[in-house]
Amino acid sequence: MEILEGQLLTEIQRCFYRTVNDRDPTYTIYSQLARGPPGADGELLCHRIEQEYRVGPLELNHEAIWRTSTHLNTAQVLYSDNNGYQMQRRAYKQYMVNTITRNYYPMTQSAFIQDRQSRLVLLSEQVHGVSSQGSGQMEDFFHRQLLIKQQWALSVNVTLNDTSVVHSVLWLLLGPSTLTRDLGQRSGVALQHRPVVLIRELSETTRVHPDFQQQEAVMLPPSLHLQILSIPGWTYNLNHTKHLQNLQKGHQGQAKVDFCRVLLWLHHLYEKGQHPVLSQPVMVNLQSVLWSLGSVVSMEECSLTGTWDVGTLQRWSWKIQDGSSKGEGPDIAIHPKEIRMFFIHFQEQ
Repeated sequence: MEILEGQLLTEIQRCFYRTVNDRDPTYTIYSQLARGPPGADGELLCHRIEQEYRVGPLELNHEAIWRTSTHLNTAQVLYSDNNGYQMQRRAYKQYMVNTITRNYYPMTQSAFIQDRQSRLVLLSEQVHGVSSQGSGQMEDFFHRQLLIKQQWALSVNVTLNDTSVVHSVLWLLLGPSTLTRDLGQRSGVALQHRPVVLIRELSETTRVHPDFQQQEAVMLPPSLHLQILSIPGWTYNLNHTKHLQNLQKGHQGQAKVDFCRVLLWLHHLYEKGQHPVLSQPVMVNLQSVLWSLGSVVSMEECSLTGTWDVGTLQRWSWKIQDGSSKGEGPDIAIHPKEIRMFFIHFQEQ
């Protein structure tokens, strides 16, 4: 084990070897503790412990599992997201056979255990299996190399002869549930979309001019995530009849890029009832959000595939007690866990 301590970051490196004479470790764990000053709003810039794992290649018929043990009285109840959006309660169950394996559940991005006072949140940038085999415990399934030669195994194909090296990054958050239920969603987005930092000396042409006035940044509400904002590379017409007519006519040369059309995808991060404030529907004025790109002429809401007008889709409908207004014109409403996609058309300049 080696501890590297700096002014902003302390890193703990732990290497595990299979034998004394091994040159390369079989398991490597990097734990990072960040010490950052408060931001402009007085809030801490870092609320987590980051752990990085490198596991493999494993010996035959071995599995790699990371267990976190706490003093939380959780009664072996685990919460995990099996689809990346909604958390589901997973109570530990006893079975006649395979009790351990049957209490593992998929974790797309996050899982947590809690008691009446605290909550431990686990965030991952990759899909893992997760379980709580004991009160106050949470296990994360990293890697496996399994080879079963019995006849029954050949029919169900449970063999996983994988000799690769798995690289995983996990974030741990521990604190009162009132704090972690807010940070969990935003931290999950930050883990999935980590910034890329390039350090280089600026040339004379890229230096900021003294008279340069930086535009004021546009901030979305904290419960919303801007998933996509891009110029689409296709000219698909949302009117399916017109699209078929365009296909029958054929293309004369290469299609021109429409720089006046932007694809926008907004996602509400919180579930209904998850947070007293952040779980509320949010009204957004797209003209105000996208003012720096130009003047909005029109907008079309489309399916999540970007190929159908939502007004022409035939969907299942459910009765909602509190009503769900979608908004009008540039003012749109995003409800808890809702995803909405738009084509925004700007005035030509």
